[in-house]
Amino acid sequence: MEKTLTLVMSILLLPFTLLFSWLIVHPQEEVVVLGWGKLSKVVKTPGLSWVNVWGRRLVRISTKQQAIEVHRTVVADGNGNPIVVAAVVTFRFVDSKKAALDVQDAPSFVKTQAMAVLKQVASRYPYESATHQTSLKSETGVIAKEMREILQSKVEIAGAEVASFELSDLSYAPEIAQSMLVRQQAQALVDARKVIVDGAVQIVHHAVELLGEKGHKLPAGEEARLVSNLLTVICGESHVQPTYSIQSGEGRDAAADDRIGKLLETIAKNTTPKTS
Repeated sequence: MEKTLTLVMSILLLPFTLLFSWLIVHPQEEVVVLGWGKLSKVVKTPGLSWVNVWGRRLVRISTKQQAIEVHRTVVADGNGNPIVVAAVVTFRFVDSKKAALDVQDAPSFVKTQAMAVLKQVASRYPYESATHQTSLKSETGVIAKEMREILQSKVEIAGAEVASFELSDLSYAPEIAQSMLVRQQAQALVDARKVIVDGAVQIVHHAVELLGEKGHKLPAGEEARLVSNLLTVICGESHVQPTYSIQSGEGRDAAADDRIGKLLETIAKNTTPKTS
């Protein structure tokens, strides 16, 4: 029936048929041709082609690389904190038939699926992690790979091939940004203090060992006081002025007191910041 109708109209309106049946296909473009609602063919060769105009419908599909932006959206991360995320997706259509017939508005379909994937993956991981687990901030490559793979499985029906899916924006939501900044500062201070204390313990341990090797064996009480004073000097944020008792008493070792005093004074001088 369709062929007969096409033939009749082509003969009756021959000049119109010859004039308007030409089709131009641009580079990196494919044209899906429908004849009376049925798939007729897919024109992939750039240039001028002839397709009978009667009952014809053309769907042009670009095979160029395309980039779409998934706009900023608020998502709850793996810890339940609201964060702002955005991304950029790069893709191309490799199956024009699927892109034209299996989905409605293929580029919009890809963008909608990308938004869903971004929210889904961002909600699985914390914004950042102090325990070295996978987080959005530290493992962007891993996150991008996972998002690309999930999106690819969803847009396969549209004949699309996803080249990349990268986060373009990542931050705490404005309503909690200030609180998170305070928490980050506190965590950084704790980490810094931990490094200082570890270093101080090693220095004190080495100092006590050196005193023993040099023949300066200290009584248990004096050694404990030396350790306490050294830790105070090294771990203090500001310059510390060491003090020691000069009271006389039974059993006190004046020579030991003098040695400890001189040692602490030397350490204090060495820890005083130099001014230019």
